[in-house]
Amino acid sequence: MKKTISVLLTAVLVMSMMLVTSCGKSEFGLSENTEKLMTINAENAAKDDFFMTGTLEVADGEKVVVTSNLEKGSVKVELFATPEEQSIDEVPDVEEGEPVFMMNATGTDCQSGTMPAGSLMLKATVLEKATGTVTIEVLPAE
Repeated sequence: MKKTISVLLTAVLVMSMMLVTSCGKSEFGLSENTEKLMTINAENAAKDDFFMTGTLEVADGEKVVVTSNLEKGSVKVELFATPEEQSIDEVPDVEEGEPVFMMNATGTDCQSGTMPAGSLMLKATVLEKATGTVTIEVLPAE
């Protein structure tokens, strides 16, 4: 009888730990990444979480559209132009440069902008604990 109670208590403890762990899941990254579309996915993403990735390709006559669909929180989206001459062995130094596009995405915001043709790197930073998505698309300018 004691063994059965011990097994049941262990099972309840394990199940409780699994529930607590699943409720606290945190995720911040890209769920889609192509030359014309990036989708940032945030699930309970913590303040100051960030990542940097590339590259979006913008041609003449195209614009960048950033659409937020965040249930809560805020994500800073920055796009940096990459140097024309790049080496596969070196990460471009964009920290010192100014972004060519920046948006603090919240709620269901949408913002667009035209910029010179070239490659862009994305830096995304959580400003307030966030859940939802932010989509960055390269579309024909209208």
